[in-house]
Amino acid sequence: MHGAVDRHYSHVKKLGTRAELSRADQSPYRNMSILILFDNKLGSCLIMSVLIFMKRSREENKSKTKPKGKRDLNKEKTKEKILAAALELFRRNGLDGTTTKQISKKAGIAEGTLFNYFKTKEDLALFFFQKETHDLVRWYGKETRLQRAPLPEKLFAIIHRQLEYIAPYEEFIGAVFFRSLQLHSKLSPLSLESQELRLKYLRFVREVLAQAEEKQEIPRIGELGAYAVGLFYIGIVMHWLHDTSRGKQKTLALLDRSLSLATGVLKKGAWDW
Repeated sequence: MHGAVDRHYSHVKKLGTRAELSRADQSPYRNMSILILFDNKLGSCLIMSVLIFMKRSREENKSKTKPKGKRDLNKEKTKEKILAAALELFRRNGLDGTTTKQISKKAGIAEGTLFNYFKTKEDLALFFFQKETHDLVRWYGKETRLQRAPLPEKLFAIIHRQLEYIAPYEEFIGAVFFRSLQLHSKLSPLSLESQELRLKYLRFVREVLAQAEEKQEIPRIGELGAYAVGLFYIGIVMHWLHDTSRGKQKTLALLDRSLSLATGVLKKGAWDW
């Protein structure tokens, strides 16, 4: 895998330095490495790309999730109750304008109980996106007709579904994107919490692309194809946040037009843009 990264990024590696982090003994970040590119000329850390690769062992792949007990289910219900209360307050007051005291009062729990589930508002945001990914995967698994559709149609439906999920919380999403630019934030692409969450989404996208590979819609492009789709989605969300057209029609039109181009890039199986 690292050889493939070196090969694909040979045209940019001359600008920077590669740094690796190995934590083979610490779950869940087993067999993980990070590729960070630095701009040496400016003497500053300009994060051009953060690529994480995690290989799960055969035992992990074969292991089945145990059914949740009553206690675990109650915890999940409490977390969802807290999130629902927080999102309502975020819509009204914004992320920074909402306090943990307000959230606990809205959820009908003690503030200390809130901290048992979410240490910070950023942890709440991570849980929001965790639910988004979980709901997306579950939804796609039920869409048997969509699973047989051409790749561009699949990608359009998946990204449109994601936009529908975040649509009621536009200001919250904007605040989260701003927070993610701060390196010390848990929402930063460099944080382990954010990386672990992102990997779940990328694995899902990888499975969708693998289906297209099996149908020979696209050549075998490996994990980098999932990263291309992930970056494409981020670009769409950024456009969506600034889109003032009715019903975000400009974003949907851009999504529709761009997918033919994005699929064309994937079909090339090359990264020389």
